[in-house]
Amino acid sequence: MNMTVGEMLKMMRDPLGAPFYPPALQVLLIVTWVLHIFFVTLALGSSLYAIWGFVRPNENRLRLARIAARLTPNAVGLGIVTGIAPLLFVQTIYDPIWYASNTLTGFWSISFIFVVMGGYSLAYLFYLKGSPDGKLLWSAVASFILIFFAGWIMHVLAAVSIRPERWIEWYAPNGIVDTRGIIFHAWNIPRLVFLLPLQAGLSLAVALTLLAWYFRHNTDDAPFMQWVAGVGRQLGLVISPLYALTGLLWAATEGVEFGIGWQTGTVLGAVGIALTVYFLILRRPMYDAPRTLLIWIGTLLIVGMVREAIRAVSLARFGYSVASYPYIFDWGSILVFAGTTVVGVAVLAYLVMVIYQSGGAKRDASISPRVDRLGAIATGMLGAWFGFFLLVGLYTTLFLK
Repeated sequence: MNMTVGEMLKMMRDPLGAPFYPPALQVLLIVTWVLHIFFVTLALGSSLYAIWGFVRPNENRLRLARIAARLTPNAVGLGIVTGIAPLLFVQTIYDPIWYASNTLTGFWSISFIFVVMGGYSLAYLFYLKGSPDGKLLWSAVASFILIFFAGWIMHVLAAVSIRPERWIEWYAPNGIVDTRGIIFHAWNIPRLVFLLPLQAGLSLAVALTLLAWYFRHNTDDAPFMQWVAGVGRQLGLVISPLYALTGLLWAATEGVEFGIGWQTGTVLGAVGIALTVYFLILRRPMYDAPRTLLIWIGTLLIVGMVREAIRAVSLARFGYSVASYPYIFDWGSILVFAGTTVVGVAVLAYLVMVIYQSGGAKRDASISPRVDRLGAIATGMLGAWFGFFLLVGLYTTLFLK
């Protein structure tokens, strides 16, 4: 008896089901992806500007290039950390397509780890040893290439995952099984350009306005910060129309392929045009940076929903829906997740407040007692969190044999 694609997808699901209501996990997937893609694209944008600043130097450009070189490894690290959550949600509610795409592209799925390690290490090498005097520029170039290639691998995995009707063809071309996993079976260039290089330029543009806003009270650096904010606005103004155009090309290719071309094109084109208008009327990029950040995060949220809509529509052809994914409430997992989220948000909130008050506030401003109390609470919560997992590990090792 021949099995249909839909039956295959349902059979490949976790027999225990999801640990929580699947549509809620789908929402968390989109939200956490927004944070992840912001830092990933920021890493690409800062890396490319660091290279540009050292290739075509002047006083301001070289100074900003050194800042970008310092930002790159930090953004890569944050991209890695924030990428864990959306990956876990994908593995939970999209396990059939995720594991199948990793199997079909197995060599590159494993290589991805080493590619990211190489890009991260070379970014640090350039920041520590090359950026002070401009040496080792090759390491910055190699880092950018590796980080971008890591994004390409993830793009291919996503493209393969939403085309389950071709899995058998790719796994056994002409009836001959191919287990090497070295072929890039599917991709979409407009989608790749939209999500990586163009969003990298826009994430960098937003970060530059934030940098100028953060140091707005430092009168000694006022001319430089005004220039940095202007560069951010110029980047946004130049890239936003390209963002709209590439979004339309994505809709005209992958969107049309899954029957939602005009819907996708309308949303992505409108987003790009709205960003163009915003940067056009942005007259005080330094002082309006927080609003610019909120607009960019909102834009990424819309893009994340478009990505999820394309995935949902592509799988709906075979009767696969997140809403119908079986689930059983696993209260242990839910409580651990909720506790980890609370601890993480508290620690991050404290760090953000300290960073802001140490440089973003006026010079005569002191650290608020409320911030100090939050720090004590967050530190205590973090210690309790580590202690809990240590005790769980010891209990598991000693008693659950």
